[in-house]
Amino acid sequence: MFKPLYRSFISTCQHRSFTTSTLNNKKKQSFPVATTTAAILATACLGYYGWQYFENKGPKALNPDRYIPFDLVQKQKISPDSYRLRVSIKQEENKSYPIPSCLYIKDDTIQVMRPYTPINANPYKDGYIDFIVKRYENGSVSRTISGFEPQVDQVHIRGPMAEEYEYRENSLDEIGMIAGGTGISPMYQIIRHILENPNDKNTRIWLIYGNKTMSDILLKSELDELQKKYSDRLNIKYVLEHPPDDNWKDVGYVTKEMIKSMMSQDENIRRKVFVCGPDPMLRWVSGERAIDYSQGQLSGLLSQLGLSSKEVWKFQ
Repeated sequence: MFKPLYRSFISTCQHRSFTTSTLNNKKKQSFPVATTTAAILATACLGYYGWQYFENKGPKALNPDRYIPFDLVQKQKISPDSYRLRVSIKQEENKSYPIPSCLYIKDDTIQVMRPYTPINANPYKDGYIDFIVKRYENGSVSRTISGFEPQVDQVHIRGPMAEEYEYRENSLDEIGMIAGGTGISPMYQIIRHILENPNDKNTRIWLIYGNKTMSDILLKSELDELQKKYSDRLNIKYVLEHPPDDNWKDVGYVTKEMIKSMMSQDENIRRKVFVCGPDPMLRWVSGERAIDYSQGQLSGLLSQLGLSSKEVWKFQ
């Protein structure tokens, strides 16, 4: 009566013995495979992290969604209280840069940001951003970054942030510009973008640039050089509150007469007038932007001269 049970027990033991032996053989066979797989994974990881290391060692790319720290590589004092800074970015030669547009730069210590406009026409192609900072004693961002030193500090930048208005080549016959102080930055960006574009041949530009003194005129040598090179397309008028001598023609504030002397009287012309500068200047020339940063109502000199809101764009 015990034989069936005995046979069942022997059969089970034999089956388990066979299974264990098979597993041991499989483990022995799989050991070289596991070793090879681990080696491949290790090589892949080393390759990936090596690539990441060298990728991170080079200049970083601009990002409109988050702030990236960029190395400050040059700093030049261009007026008693203004500096021209250059940061290195990843070069992307075949990528177009939105014109007009700005970048947001923040003081990383207190998380305050301010918009700045690059003055080079295509930072992607150049592999760097040039921008102007005017130091204000009560301005946390300008005070901080104007004290930065090349090869030591990094500038935290997000962008580019394109304006709602986008310039398209040959879309305008005339572009007027009225700027004050560092408000020259977006104007200079647009001027270079248009004049250095071989496909944009017919647009005429005039600029009225107001400052307190001669030493406050930013990028004057660059502007004069462009006016000399493109004399048939670029006309510049410098307005000073305190001119160097009595022979200076345009003194005080911008007037309707100054604008009329620069502006074409052709009513059918395709025109846009850009305005950028301190709030008092905007109130006088065009009216300020609205609280929500929209264009707001057109007023001031440009309204008095009969321009429509569609013909004027106010930069922040």
